[in-house]
Amino acid sequence: MKPSTWITATRVMVRVLGLVWLCIAANPSLAQPSAPAPTFVSIAFHDVVDARNELDDNSLSTDRLLSFFDWLRGNGWTAVSLDDIARARRGEKALPAKAVLLTFDDGYRSLYTRVYPLALAYGYPVVAALVTEWMDAPAGSMVRYDDESMPRERFITWDQAREMQRSGLVEFALHTQSLHDEVVGNPQGNTMPSAVTRRFTPGAGYQSEAEFAAGLRADFAGGRATLQRELGKAPRALVWPYGRYSAIGISVAQEFGFEFTLSLDGGPAKVREHLNIARFLPSYNTPLPDLVRNLRPDPNDWSVDRLACLDPASLWTGVADSSNERLGRAIERVRVLGVSGLVVDAVRRDTQGRITGAWFPTRELPLAGDWLSRVSWQMRTRASVKVYVRLPHRDALAALGDEARVQRLYEDLGAMVPIDGWLFEDAVAPARPMRFDDPPPLYAHRAGLPVRWSAWVLRERRESMRETLLRADNADALGWRAFATLDAARPALELLWLMPAGAPAAPHPLADITLVPTALGAPAASDRLASVDPAVVPWFTGAMPPDARLLARSAVDFQRHGGVSLGWCPDDPVADQPAAAIAAPAVSGSLFPKRR
Repeated sequence: MKPSTWITATRVMVRVLGLVWLCIAANPSLAQPSAPAPTFVSIAFHDVVDARNELDDNSLSTDRLLSFFDWLRGNGWTAVSLDDIARARRGEKALPAKAVLLTFDDGYRSLYTRVYPLALAYGYPVVAALVTEWMDAPAGSMVRYDDESMPRERFITWDQAREMQRSGLVEFALHTQSLHDEVVGNPQGNTMPSAVTRRFTPGAGYQSEAEFAAGLRADFAGGRATLQRELGKAPRALVWPYGRYSAIGISVAQEFGFEFTLSLDGGPAKVREHLNIARFLPSYNTPLPDLVRNLRPDPNDWSVDRLACLDPASLWTGVADSSNERLGRAIERVRVLGVSGLVVDAVRRDTQGRITGAWFPTRELPLAGDWLSRVSWQMRTRASVKVYVRLPHRDALAALGDEARVQRLYEDLGAMVPIDGWLFEDAVAPARPMRFDDPPPLYAHRAGLPVRWSAWVLRERRESMRETLLRADNADALGWRAFATLDAARPALELLWLMPAGAPAAPHPLADITLVPTALGAPAASDRLASVDPAVVPWFTGAMPPDARLLARSAVDFQRHGGVSLGWCPDDPVADQPAAAIAAPAVSGSLFPKRR
């Protein structure tokens, strides 16, 4: 079922946000880098417990939090409040050089019994995010927390909240009224974060954008009214459940006068970007050294990537049971291979390579099957891989014949499918290397390894190219508009760049990963590519899936020359080509230690 036409206001919002990325100009040296924005670090804590057997994936032990507060005090860090950030944004008073915003989500009882006493002892301000539906539940009842039920007594009371607020150290933010849960997001019944998901209802189909935005408005209005009633003041900060947000959500938050919104994006938070305060999420009782390390995010941090293609057509039979059975086997195979990311086709093609339909609901193409959302969500949650969608802008233009229709196609893709990034292909090679005035890395090169700028630094690079990227005379402008549209719908997307033929094997300065098409067993390929940069990934390609033994030998040779990441395309999960049992010992990313 096709989603209804997008409302004009939100479309404008998407386009405005998208201007950051639009088109790379032929003359990038004209770009004027902006001055570095003042930054601080924000941390998203949750529950704090005394007993080890009470720890879960997002909680921290009391002694660990105490040690962290002690470390902050002893090493010159200043815990700042939202007032401090607001003053810095207005230019009234700069933040300290070592500034940290301490936040605690969900309103656990430990906020009052453990965190509040420590905040009083250290004089540290705290931002606490409340789900008002949980707060309003009567004593002795159960509240629905994600996919489980919890006693109301696990959370603070309004009286405790008022006491903490009177101290002047605890400011309460809205964690939504009732969006800290999941809704059904596709016909197969996958549940996804409700603040960013169009609800699917059997018989009625998907919510329209207008219905989705109306749901956000109703929730924000109810939550703000509750906090106003109970605490005597409306919240100025909105904390996104699960850290997930979109251009639509930001727009609605602004309608309600929220001055700050907080996410779980990586990297430091910027004073100027008050509508997206990035936060580090500690997990599994994060050790003190790791808590400390995340106070100074390393722009040179990088990981081992193992990438493979996936064509949803290979798993789709048109029958739910058999399609899901194939998908299940594909997930297990991905786990065996140690793949970290999948490049998944968003459209169906005929034997001539022409686009004939989409694997997601869209206004612009016939529906080959409402299948991409299911594949993406299952791979992300069950196989723990990133999903990079493949939808070439030039092929889309050839199929649709009009740039406005192409733009709507990407709007629908971003709205309907949870993804981690987009593959930019069929691009024109830059006439000359781009010039960027990057700040010096926070950490020196280690063991002679080249620098791999992290995702948050690359996002800053793309933002700094704002004026140049607006140039309309570049052949790839439509591609950059496509990425802008997807990134507005699914913020903090990664950009994969497929190196065009004839271009030098060098990392694209705006891409998280640069794929270099490489023939298996190509002479000197391992030595040539391994010496370039860890962000340059050999993309072993051919007309057929690679032979498992040849792929394994090529991977071993590449790593022997100092290479790190690699990928291959095509891949056939149904026929198990390349054979996972043979290739996995050499290609599995889980067997290759992460290097820092």
